[in-house]
Amino acid sequence: MYNGMLIQNLDIKDVSSERRNPILANVMAQLDYMEKRGSGLTRICNETKALDGYKDELKPVFKSSPTQFQTIIFAASDTLNVGDHDGDVSETKLTERQQKILNLIKESPTITGKQMSETLSVSQRTIERDLAALQKNGVLKRDGKDNDGMWVIVKKSIKGI
Repeated sequence: MYNGMLIQNLDIKDVSSERRNPILANVMAQLDYMEKRGSGLTRICNETKALDGYKDELKPVFKSSPTQFQTIIFAASDTLNVGDHDGDVSETKLTERQQKILNLIKESPTITGKQMSETLSVSQRTIERDLAALQKNGVLKRDGKDNDGMWVIVKKSIKGI
């Protein structure tokens, strides 16, 4: 931490953003490399809380020392991770959000990631991760180019599709 305090001794809600180099921070913001200054820790907590399978004991842990800052994000034990696929699609477990994504695609195969993120009230990056997991598990594929293609549900033997 810039002020020498340890993050584990502070309430995350009360941590203010202090910049070592305000000129560099302003340049990064103007180049759109930062979404919102000073919102990182709160966003990590809020985004994690919104995940399927979240429990209070899985909340992120922040630790710091005079030379390091560490964020620990725990995964729910029942969450499907990219690559967790044994070949049998009928056994593939989908998260509730992935199921909602597939339902949106059924309704509108040309739907964009941005439209999905707005409809489901999650970040576009979260949608991208779910889409990547669905593609990796052989449930979904993309036909055509990113800007004018369409989504195709490949395996319909999954419950709920």
